[in-house]
Amino acid sequence: MQKRRLQITVISMTLIALLSACGQAKTPDQTSHGQTAPKQEQTTGSQPASSSTSQPVNESKQMKIKAYFGDENGEKLVEKEVSIRYKQEDEKYSEALKALGTSPDPKQLALLQGFTVRSVVLKDKTLTVDVSMSPESRLGSGGEALLLEALKKTLFQFSEIDSFDVLLDGKAVESLMGHMDLPHPIQRNS
Repeated sequence: MQKRRLQITVISMTLIALLSACGQAKTPDQTSHGQTAPKQEQTTGSQPASSSTSQPVNESKQMKIKAYFGDENGEKLVEKEVSIRYKQEDEKYSEALKALGTSPDPKQLALLQGFTVRSVVLKDKTLTVDVSMSPESRLGSGGEALLLEALKKTLFQFSEIDSFDVLLDGKAVESLMGHMDLPHPIQRNS
């Protein structure tokens, strides 16, 4: 009797685990780097000619940029070419920053992992980046130095940016993680 009760309990727990995991799969809208955009372009291309004048507004643009990650020892930057997708011109900066949050190679450290880009605004050639960070995104002094260097190299690829200012939860802070000074703003020639 106890053996049968144990079997029923194990089977029930297995079914509960399986059913709870069913809703965890990513939908096409949740995949990274805008993989659903080509499908959207195909559907807009098949619309009547009267709406084709609005197509460039909704069209997703793609750009190759250089993104920077920490090496497996966290001692130096590794450059990788990545593709970003954006619809509006000002979105390319936030997409470039998001690219730093996921490494294409498991042996490389995504320096911006655990950060959330809250807003990105370009005004008078100064890009203001407001981020929030989770506690597990904190790095040591070497990692923080690599992160700041990766931000410089990534953002200064865009010729329209002469400086950028990083805010943490809307506030200018002396340091992101407590190790390195954070200038406000960071200049291209610094």
